[in-house]
Amino acid sequence: MKKIILSTTLALSLAMLVGCSTKDKAEEKIDDCKYKVGIVQYMDQISLDNAKKGFIDGLKEEGIDAEIEVQNENGDSTLTTTVPKKFQSDDVDLVYAIATPAAQGAKTALPNKNIIFSAVTDPVAAGLVESKDKITNITGVTDAVPIRNHLKTLLELNPNIKTLGLIYSTFEKNSLVQLEEVKKICKDMGLDLEYVGINNINEIPQAIASISGKIDALYALTDNTVASAAPIISKTLNEDKIISLSAEEGQVTNGLLMSEGVDYYLHGKQAAKMAARVLKGEDIKNISVEDNKENVKKVNKKTAQALGIDLNSQVFKGAEIVGD
Repeated sequence: MKKIILSTTLALSLAMLVGCSTKDKAEEKIDDCKYKVGIVQYMDQISLDNAKKGFIDGLKEEGIDAEIEVQNENGDSTLTTTVPKKFQSDDVDLVYAIATPAAQGAKTALPNKNIIFSAVTDPVAAGLVESKDKITNITGVTDAVPIRNHLKTLLELNPNIKTLGLIYSTFEKNSLVQLEEVKKICKDMGLDLEYVGINNINEIPQAIASISGKIDALYALTDNTVASAAPIISKTLNEDKIISLSAEEGQVTNGLLMSEGVDYYLHGKQAAKMAARVLKGEDIKNISVEDNKENVKKVNKKTAQALGIDLNSQVFKGAEIVGD
């Protein structure tokens, strides 16, 4: 009898140390263990870093005590399916995938894990979901933005804009979707569009140099690779006195003139709320894809000064001023 009691006690102790199922945790059957959450991030750049931080902080605010493991693909598209496979063998309760390539790779590599994504522009076009309401093991938050409104803002800043410039990653599905939309809107608005595709970050200096002499303004997509080179792009734009507007705030912090778009820290928090629902026991199939709920307007003070633009412009009303 003593041996039986000892064995039972040991087994329970091991269970406490190793972990427990999401269902048990959700039902509070075992109190002394944490959730384990894997994060796979496509690359290091300010917006995706903020989405990660917002998610981690958001989980805490939702009362989720989680052990976090982060894997970074360093912008290497060949690693998007191999990196998340580590989470298949690990006892993770949920995976958070940041950016379209990371989400696509996670879905392929982890068919039996619950996945929440963020920083994905069009999850249907990316093949992540059949529709926003038809969910398998993956759902999340989109970062789609009102491009037509953004181009109108650029025209408010400079009504004489004739030609718009754009740089995009040829291998990012989210960028290809946005490019097609920009083409249509420019045609509707009577604007010419100069655009150049890049295959890696090393091509960006040549790309911006090739179009800077042809454009009156630059529109920056929610493109991960291009966003990581915002300081390089903004330097050329400032030298050539070209205004810019970004679809997300990270690129403005790094030198572009203005944003009217996603605050990725809040974006990550929104994804955390969805993740908490899954961790607390809700079936992921019942959690529809959400659009980003909170946008932000930012203006880079140093860039405005370099371009000779008055910060008191009506266009900047209500904007957060950065770059002091």
